[in-house]
Amino acid sequence: MKISHLYYCLFFLIISCINNDYSPELLKPNAKKELGEILFAMPQKYWKSELGISIRNSFGQLNETTPLPYEKEYEVDFIVPNGVVNNIKINNCIIFIDIEKFYSKNQNIQVKRDLWAKGQLIIELQFSSHEKAIEYFKKESNQLKRKINQFYNKIIQTKYSTNNELNKYLTPELNLKFLAPNKMKLNKKGDNFWWFSKLSIKKDQNGPHEIQQGIFIYKYPYINQKQFSKEYQLRTRDSICEVYVTGKNPETYMEVRKDGLNKTSTNTSLINEEFQFKVAGSWRVVNDKMGGPFVSISKLNADKTFIITMDCYVYAPNFKKQNLLRELEAIVYSAK
Repeated sequence: MKISHLYYCLFFLIISCINNDYSPELLKPNAKKELGEILFAMPQKYWKSELGISIRNSFGQLNETTPLPYEKEYEVDFIVPNGVVNNIKINNCIIFIDIEKFYSKNQNIQVKRDLWAKGQLIIELQFSSHEKAIEYFKKESNQLKRKINQFYNKIIQTKYSTNNELNKYLTPELNLKFLAPNKMKLNKKGDNFWWFSKLSIKKDQNGPHEIQQGIFIYKYPYINQKQFSKEYQLRTRDSICEVYVTGKNPETYMEVRKDGLNKTSTNTSLINEEFQFKVAGSWRVVNDKMGGPFVSISKLNADKTFIITMDCYVYAPNFKKQNLLRELEAIVYSAK
């Protein structure tokens, strides 16, 4: 009688799991949180070949838009495909590269989410030859980077909400809604200008240090397409910063670095079905020692009468800045 009752309970439990709340997702671990680390899984014979060199040159290149010492765009590592064991399977970004002559297409791309861990991106690349794989990473790797960066944005945005100070001030004025942390507060309000920032403390071997992550947003009339140029955007940024992005001393203000130590890059893209113009570079404070990287993203408003510029900057002299900047970009790219 007791055994029958036990069987009944087990049967009921199994049926309940199947029909109701059971999900294999509950059993998956969370992926590692370190963004910017990419694991390439391919046969070891390719690691030091022209293919491996092309991957390192494309993904592991130094980002010269950041202050010295330059940081790598991504941290790259290699592993053989059958070496993807349990402790590796929780990496958040793994790219498998398979090269076989019998593939009917020169290249094929498959993207999978949360295969072995929650918050994970798996990309499978298939090529018909070693030469086709090299050609892809030399000419088309930006497409792959775009997929990875979009994945990073989604991962970061899951930590944010629409209940934030950006929406409190910007939704009525600009008809935009952002996903952002509630710790980001309004610093300054000007004429068609808003400056938000978040302060945090991080420790290293020398003790605690202040980190500042900020976004300032401004709008101005749209005249013509020439406004979406590096020269115009940097000139506008400097003029805005001289007025609004100032320190306690009125003679200190933010400006773009022009000493030749850093490059300034531009990029155009279609995000949320909107044309966006991106400028990346480094900033400094006039008459002060502060500095860091910035990313400025500009787009037209809905009726194409104004340009809205959303500028992200980081001040973290003792720490790496790439992921701090990614957190801010995720806020900007969430704008709808």
